Amino acid sequence: MSRFSDFRVEAPTSTASQTLPAIDWASIDQKAPVPVTVDYKGSSAPLPAADIVMFTWTDSEWSAMDHVFLNSSTAGANESTTLTHKWLQYSKSAPAGSEGGPLWGYYQLVTIQGVSGPKRVLLMKSDAHLAHPPWINGLENMVKAVAADAQPKQIYSIGTAGGANANQCLGDVAITNGGELKLQMPDNTPSHLSGQTFTSSWFPNVTLMAKAQSLFMPLSKVATQSDLASKLEAAKNGRDGASLKPFSLTDLLNSALEPANLGSPKAVTFKGTPLLTTDFYFIAPGNSNYAALEMDDAVIGYAAAQAHTDFVFVRNISDTLVPAETPAGKPIPDPAREAWSSAIYNGYGLFTSFNGAIAAWATIAGS
Repeated sequence: MSRFSDFRVEAPTSTASQTLPAIDWASIDQKAPVPVTVDYKGSSAPLPAADIVMFTWTDSEWSAMDHVFLNSSTAGANESTTLTHKWLQYSKSAPAGSEGGPLWGYYQLVTIQGVSGPKRVLLMKSDAHLAHPPWINGLENMVKAVAADAQPKQIYSIGTAGGANANQCLGDVAITNGGELKLQMPDNTPSHLSGQTFTSSWFPNVTLMAKAQSLFMPLSKVATQSDLASKLEAAKNGRDGASLKPFSLTDLLNSALEPANLGSPKAVTFKGTPLLTTDFYFIAPGNSNYAALEMDDAVIGYAAAQAHTDFVFVRNISDTLVPAETPAGKPIPDPAREAWSSAIYNGYGLFTSFNGAIAAWATIAGS
């Protein structure tokens, strides 16, 4: 499982053994988001109006979003198969996806008390994805449909991402207002958007972030030396693990994943520095100048701009940059790097997404 494959309800990620902590909002003089009852008229009905629409994508991200915005008073995490019965389906004018079911996804509505007043935030788990049918057109059309119904002032995309450099530790969060798009899949390459960068002139308020970071989950609690070693052994014995067998944990560890560096996750603003959006699973070969690496956001930015709507991307580092060679200088081939990256995402994606959801909340509550 990786960011590439963990996005449809039909293949959920199990969160049964992964518990997210209860959130003590009062510790930073704040209150939890308040759910808003929706007069739901079915999946083909229009969405309710909202000040902000917040998309997320993978099942791990969805579980974290549900916990932070709807169920933060107690420890736990819901699996996506549970959330399909608790969230409201939206598929107005949506085509079928690669699994045969209708797109676009599932939603809930909450109110977040901001400095300037309450904000209605439409939370949406998207089932449209750049790297899966109906490809880039489906992603664009989803944003247009949601924006036309909800009429938001801002669109957020939040969730997991690959690290763009070794300074981005597991559980850190990158916040940016731009995305560069690179397309490789034949169904997407006819698009005129590949190679372009889309930037919003707006950037959210981050004055509350210093306090909000105290609510982040330190990944050192779960990504211990022994747990990482266990994850590596499991990955070696997995379906794609053959390429990892020659390598030890010492070979694969770098500063971004070293447990000693994971105790104080941070949110970093990258205003004016784009993240990289690809339709293929991409791991940076070394340090890059991007804010993060992910698989949808530049298209979200393009479609939001077409709807004359501001946008921002809040991405948690769920799979850190994997070194291209061991400390002894032995090359680590791409299949091994990808297998290790997937193992890290699969093991810790839910916990890192918890941090990303809190960071996204902080930018709204601080405004």
